Amino acid sequence: METARQLPSGKWQGRFTGPDGKRCTAGTHDSKRKAEKAVALKLAEVTKKRSEQEAKTETRFDVFAETWLYSRRPGEPDGYSPGGYYKQQKRLAILIKTFGQQHVEDITAAQVRAWWNGYSHAPCARRDIYGLLKQIMAVALDDELISRSPCRIKGASKAMAKPRPTFTESDIASLYFATESAQDRALLTLLSGTAMRIGEAVALDWEDISFFDRKANVERHLTPWGMRSGTKTGENEARVLALPTWLTDELENLYRASEGTGPIFRNQRGGRLSVDSAERMFRKLRERAHLSAMHLHDIRHVSLTTYARQPGVTLKDIMARGGHKSTKVAMGYQHTDTERDEAMVASLPNPMARKPS
Repeated sequence: METARQLPSGKWQGRFTGPDGKRCTAGTHDSKRKAEKAVALKLAEVTKKRSEQEAKTETRFDVFAETWLYSRRPGEPDGYSPGGYYKQQKRLAILIKTFGQQHVEDITAAQVRAWWNGYSHAPCARRDIYGLLKQIMAVALDDELISRSPCRIKGASKAMAKPRPTFTESDIASLYFATESAQDRALLTLLSGTAMRIGEAVALDWEDISFFDRKANVERHLTPWGMRSGTKTGENEARVLALPTWLTDELENLYRASEGTGPIFRNQRGGRLSVDSAERMFRKLRERAHLSAMHLHDIRHVSLTTYARQPGVTLKDIMARGGHKSTKVAMGYQHTDTERDEAMVASLPNPMARKPS
């Protein structure tokens, strides 16, 4: 260890040569012994820090992020649905354009904020992409690659989408009377009467319908990447839905004109109707019904809202029928409208109608 030197003031200064060859100071002290002790402690600290830096392996963002996302592929524990995985891949591709060549350890909060500000042209997409970046950095933090996440933008997770218009049973009726085929009427009636997701509806075979006890078995769903077991919430999820009489009547009409087996809803070549084809059919239908702002998924909202208004229906009932695991998501399907408000007000009692005795 280097010897401490005494300054003209009488104080003792500790100096040493660090691992990088540079001269360093350990401060000034009242005695030589204290100065030498400070040198020993400071040298040990600097040496340890340098050893940690040399042992540290830098990790490229694109490699780290792609490896993590692959571990969340469909079928893996805690994996995404096929649709969700595809969306995350698209979002990651956007992040890689900016951060791909950088090391995870080198990404700063200022760089993340600069990306955020530069992506202001698409606020909804930006929120979802940022959410993925935040997830990736949380994993890096757990892996001790970084000591603090650079994702610190306040309010970044707030919903940016504009409120969707609310539709009612009368809008569903307008769609029904604008249909041009028995299959379109049956599909619309099925969605309205069960609140199924469109992928669940087009995945149905006639064998899944019991006309005797008016039940439908939802055990799989069709996606753009093929048929998947279970529902959107999980491959082991399935549910049995009771069917209203007016729905079974519509399905029986279609059944009598069918082969009685295989897919209920078919394309022009006789194969199973795809989700995209159902969407195209609906877009034409909504134009004929003068409901251009309506989405096919809005039928599910109307159906669950109507179901929730039935006497005795609980939140648990709504979640079971809609196939929801989250109460927050289930409540997002509950809507009100001016007509219902007027009907409720009409039945309100007047507390001033009778003078208290």
